[in-house]
Amino acid sequence: MQSCYDITNPDASYDWLYSVLNIEKGNLVSDYRLECNSDFDIFAKKYFAEIESMDIDRLELVVFHVTTNGDDCAEIKKNGLKDLQKVLQEETELSVFLKERGIWFDIPSKIMHIDGKDFDIDYKKYTNWDRMIKQVDDLYNIGRKIFYDHQVNGFLFSRDIYDYGTIHNAPEFLFTLSEFGKETAGVDDAWEAVTKPYVIKYMARITDFEYYAFYGNQEEYLKDYHNKWIGLKKLLFQKAVDSAFSDLSSDVYAYMKPSRVIEPERIIDCIPAEKWQASISKYYELG
Repeated sequence: MQSCYDITNPDASYDWLYSVLNIEKGNLVSDYRLECNSDFDIFAKKYFAEIESMDIDRLELVVFHVTTNGDDCAEIKKNGLKDLQKVLQEETELSVFLKERGIWFDIPSKIMHIDGKDFDIDYKKYTNWDRMIKQVDDLYNIGRKIFYDHQVNGFLFSRDIYDYGTIHNAPEFLFTLSEFGKETAGVDDAWEAVTKPYVIKYMARITDFEYYAFYGNQEEYLKDYHNKWIGLKKLLFQKAVDSAFSDLSSDVYAYMKPSRVIEPERIIDCIPAEKWQASISKYYELG
């Protein structure tokens, strides 16, 4: 019986591989390193039957999302993880924080209100405008973040969450908003001053992800669909092997579909970012 697909660290990857391979516990190293000469193609051919038998439709994957908040994740534990549109539209820690600074958003109307002034943030309207004009470019970027790039995203794997931009300081959206003008300047720093970074670990299914989380284009996706997902199965298997043997170095991103809500019952844990990173870094420290 397959367990949850978890490649967040080498130990978790080992556990998953043992759950899908019919080998004796403890023999994975000799099997892969010695018998297969650390060649994944040979290893995959040997265990093709096990790879092929993976039930993609029922497979659950462990994902983690880096965020910041000032309530020890109480709101997330109660309401789950929501996309940026919902977070701005509903009564949330972030929307309240912005309203206290005279900033609020009418999502259905695509209007940003700042100190009594209204700004159209329908980014598509600015596509053919002169983006060399700063306010036009800023409104385009703000609108695009809300109406195009608003989904909950995360990682299947990352050696160092601090290497990925500044999401551990404040939401990317606040950095974009802070560029708009004097009314919004420093809003990212103000948020960072009253919050702490956390890693939210949660469960997801393949259907929760965009196709480009695993495929280069839609043609590859459709071809693999007709091949009963064998390409995806091999990819997941290879990432697990690479993670298990500490050969995985690049981030593995988890691009979720728009409007996907991570319900509270799907959240595994909320961990302070520093504690999470320490638990990951120990696997890669040089002795």
